[in-house]
Amino acid sequence: MTQKAPRSAAEETPPMSRRMLPWLNRIVLLVGTLLLAFIGLKFVTDPVEAAWTSGIALGSALAVTTMRASFGAFPLGGALFALFCLVTARRRVGLVFVATLIGTALVVRMLGAAADGTLAESLRLILVEAMLLAASLAALIAEARLARRPEPA
Repeated sequence: MTQKAPRSAAEETPPMSRRMLPWLNRIVLLVGTLLLAFIGLKFVTDPVEAAWTSGIALGSALAVTTMRASFGAFPLGGALFALFCLVTARRRVGLVFVATLIGTALVVRMLGAAADGTLAESLRLILVEAMLLAASLAALIAEARLARRPEPA
């Protein structure tokens, strides 16, 4: 009968990537949640100022209400969904959601900037959206690769 050698502490400790990846994914998802929340709250609480900073003039009470609902409620709803994914075991779903939403916004913003000649004015937002999209996709890819590796014995 052969005995197995006792495991060292290094063999029993999961690799750094297995321990750190869930936390890195949470951070990426938290950034997406906060970004959507800040955008939504800005347009819900002060739609006139929020619109004015983008060069949009709201000419009626209906325009203000529409700005609150369209530019405020949708990002705020997205933030609530991302927060739900963050605090439950649905982080992958949340990352897919953030990547899809931010990726769509980035593509539309880039097409709009090209069509409207506003690349210089849009560059800061393009960079922020591109970084969040890249972080979300990197987190999803890292999670998928880690899931394919067998657990250490």
